[in-house]
Amino acid sequence: MTEGNRVVVIAMDGSADADKALDFYSTNLYRENDDIVILHCVHHRSVYTYESIWAPTDPGAISIAFEEESRKGNEVCKAIEQKLKDHNVTARVIKLEGGDPGHTVVHKANDLNAAMIIMGSRGLGTIRRTLLGS
Repeated sequence: MTEGNRVVVIAMDGSADADKALDFYSTNLYRENDDIVILHCVHHRSVYTYESIWAPTDPGAISIAFEEESRKGNEVCKAIEQKLKDHNVTARVIKLEGGDPGHTVVHKANDLNAAMIIMGSRGLGTIRRTLLGS
């Protein structure tokens, strides 16, 4: 990135709303010298359930579940890279693992000195989205 360029972080999870966020950025906010960073967070919450916390669990099974989540994250990143290529958008795609995705995105954006973070809707209805924001 050269001096004066802004860093734009776009959080993408492979959903249609994330795709809309990328489309919104490219249509309305894109500047020629932007340094675009796509972040995809792999959150291993599906590995943990209430029962698994209290019940004896095979460490190998947990390891396999983590690897599966990571593999799915790689697939999402490849799909994002293809979408960027199809739209002639140059960006870095970074996969982050662990932690809450919201906190992870904000922390990484701070590390990158991002000028803004773009992300899709949380799936709220029209009224809630109006009152609470995306």
